[in-house]
Amino acid sequence: MSVLKTRIILGTAMLLAFCGIIYIDFAFDSDIGIGILGLLAGGICLFEFYTIVEKNGFAPFKASGIIGGVVVFLTLWLSAYVEGLKPIYACILFPIVFWLFFVQALKRGVGDTIKNVSVTLFGIIYICLFLSFIMPIRHMPNGLSIILIVLLLTKGGDIGGYLFGRKFGRHKFSSFSPNKTIEGASFALFSSVMIAIGLNIIPGMRVMPFCLIVPFGLLVGTSGIIGDLIESIIKRDMTVKDSSSTIPAFGGLLDILDSLLISIPVAYFFLILTKY
Repeated sequence: MSVLKTRIILGTAMLLAFCGIIYIDFAFDSDIGIGILGLLAGGICLFEFYTIVEKNGFAPFKASGIIGGVVVFLTLWLSAYVEGLKPIYACILFPIVFWLFFVQALKRGVGDTIKNVSVTLFGIIYICLFLSFIMPIRHMPNGLSIILIVLLLTKGGDIGGYLFGRKFGRHKFSSFSPNKTIEGASFALFSSVMIAIGLNIIPGMRVMPFCLIVPFGLLVGTSGIIGDLIESIIKRDMTVKDSSSTIPAFGGLLDILDSLLISIPVAYFFLILTKY
């Protein structure tokens, strides 16, 4: 089976599974499905990230980092129910930083302190903190619909750009991501905007007026491309092709979620700034 066919089959299966979780949360007016999925995905992606950097001379605190990432995600999740947690969330990284320095001093001495603490903390912020913004989106009006729309805009643009770039791409987009082209990136943005407009026409999926859905689609599509490029830079720096080899034709879970790690928080702040 070709790589493209494998991607289509597995991608469709993952999308249907995600839609099933969305439906269950909708049916029971819950956030348990999204929350547990986010925790598991964040933990797995963080493990993949730490494994990559560990093979390239870094020494992240894997256990402390993953536990810290879970704490960050849980704090934002629970802040929807416990008002007093909102100010705590703003400074949740401070005790994590102190803990990492404590573990460094206790187990490894002073050698490579900044290097070890920084790479551990970067993973927590880049993966778990950014991903955790899916929870406050869930508790917005039409939150589940918005989550599904962000997913479809991000991955739909990604797929559209990939297919169009393979066929018509002529001009390289960047040196650190040689398979991406300007033509593919442009069509990815076009796809995201068209998907946003199309979804906003469907009854039950219209979550914002037309004057907002177009810039929303453009911004989410752009942030998805940036998220993909960020992971490409990391992988190029770490001299690896994929974050892992656990998912055929895709690589690792981080390779699948890379674009969403940026588009989710960008979508959240867009909704906040537009007072949606």
